[in-house]
Amino acid sequence: MASTTKAGPARPDADLEAVRIYEALRKRIFQGGIRPGDELNQVHISQEYGVSRTPVREALRMLQADGLAEARFKYRMTVTPVTAEEIDQIYGLWIASQAVATQIAFSRLTRADLAACRKVLEKMSRLNGEVSSQWRALHEEFHAILNRPAGKIFCEKIEEYWHRTERARFSLEQTSPSLFGDDRADHGGLLQAYETGDIRAAQRINTHQLVRSATASIGIIDPGYTPVCIRNALEALQIAL
Repeated sequence: MASTTKAGPARPDADLEAVRIYEALRKRIFQGGIRPGDELNQVHISQEYGVSRTPVREALRMLQADGLAEARFKYRMTVTPVTAEEIDQIYGLWIASQAVATQIAFSRLTRADLAACRKVLEKMSRLNGEVSSQWRALHEEFHAILNRPAGKIFCEKIEEYWHRTERARFSLEQTSPSLFGDDRADHGGLLQAYETGDIRAAQRINTHQLVRSATASIGIIDPGYTPVCIRNALEALQIAL
């Protein structure tokens, strides 16, 4: 998510360049080409991509907003590590926000919304179980439709949590692809819960998906870590998995 604070009117082509560089760097970070602690040098990046430093600065701000980069001494930007504590905190907040969003959206969803979700599931089923960029986009669209009636603020926060944990999920796709088979099975059950008016089942399935991803990610990063935030979120919500 790009910063809205700009030094002056941005050129449309500069914005496109920033997005292009952001997406390229983001992909390299996810795939391990740029590792935690590596410096994101503006001069080197601008030379590599053949652009001025203006779109590079904007691209780095976008990475920083995603939690993928952080500012260091004298404006140096480095790639952030993925820590178990960070995953625990983000997923703890996400679980709580998602439970409330589900409660609010449940009575506001229309038949048209549910029909749109059904179409998304049909598209996902035609991908033969492959976890691809297309599958990820459909997965995000499916949950966005269900969350949208909860309101703009909830949707923005849930989207933020999604992006802040995307690097960890990408690692899971490489190491534990079977987890996403479980997600696919959950989608049908989740939609059925909405269609039949079973709000507790909807909250339980949403929560179970998040806990499963969080637990698997933490297990890879730091197997000995106890997810305190997630545990307390579950206790506060009193959702039995």
